[in-house]
Amino acid sequence: MGKLWLDNEIVDRLAMLQQTEAGHPGVNQVAIEKDWWVTITLKALFQTDCRDFLIFKGGTSLSKGFNIIERFSEDIDLAISHSFFGIEKTSKSQREKLRKAFIYLT
Repeated sequence: MGKLWLDNEIVDRLAMLQQTEAGHPGVNQVAIEKDWWVTITLKALFQTDCRDFLIFKGGTSLSKGFNIIERFSEDIDLAISHSFFGIEKTSKSQREKLRKAFIYLT
């Protein structure tokens, strides 16, 4: 990844965005920078202790994880395995309680 984005001078950032934009006609600089942040966030998440419990899914996983499609990412679709919380088997009602608890936390 090289230097952290924020360590670069604004002039250098703009030059990098323009260079990337030139190679991807129709994709604007905002989308390019957003894609960069998605990539860095994924890198950070998958370096944590819970990485083995993360389930990376959706279009971004097809692009970043499997290189099946080519696109700039808008969001990150992640799930976390229930085993991370020490729950090995869950009933439908337990899953619903977990969903409600998670929604409450966010």
